[in-house]
Amino acid sequence: MTTTVDYVRAMLGARDPLLDSVLRDAILEHGLRPMQIDDNAARVMQLLTKLAQPRRAIEIGTYFGYSTIHIARGLPVGGMLTTLEIDDQVAGIARRNLAGAGVEDRVEIVVGDAAVYLAEVEPESVGLIFIDADKRNYPEYLKLCFPLLERGGILVADDAFAHGDFAPEAIDDGMGQAEVRAINTYNRAVLRSAALLSAFIGTNNGMLVSMKL
Repeated sequence: MTTTVDYVRAMLGARDPLLDSVLRDAILEHGLRPMQIDDNAARVMQLLTKLAQPRRAIEIGTYFGYSTIHIARGLPVGGMLTTLEIDDQVAGIARRNLAGAGVEDRVEIVVGDAAVYLAEVEPESVGLIFIDADKRNYPEYLKLCFPLLERGGILVADDAFAHGDFAPEAIDDGMGQAEVRAINTYNRAVLRSAALLSAFIGTNNGMLVSMKL
């Protein structure tokens, strides 16, 4: 029986050769785990960026830059993306990938604690924020990110379907239950907020997209 994931993959067709090379290099050459967003989710991020036309965007969780490339491709002329990554090694891989994709001129990679960086950003100065980092901190990221969004700004959280196995990202819970609880807390908060209009998008692991009202 064909699943929804299989159908979407078939309809998307062959992956962009550059993006395929980025994935193969990260996974096969550098031994990184395939934790990047799926191809449909990546396209969703590029589409949302094109629709939002943010002058400034922030991504929490660069990894090897797969989603970063898509967001950068969607930016308007003069738009800038700051992407935050805790691991200096993977940030270096991301820098090379961004250069290979020809988008390094519109992306700043900041290595360090995302919470520390976000605390210093000017309120209501960001048009789009994408959260795809440590799941346990999703509620904290929401508290930090909401004030930074412009009115009409877009907030996106990946891995919003909190019924999966987050063991690769778990610290001491074998099945990643702390991650699941944190995602559920995030989801309830944005869906019940009168200051946000939110909806799920059915990517492989789910996205929750919110607009600041």
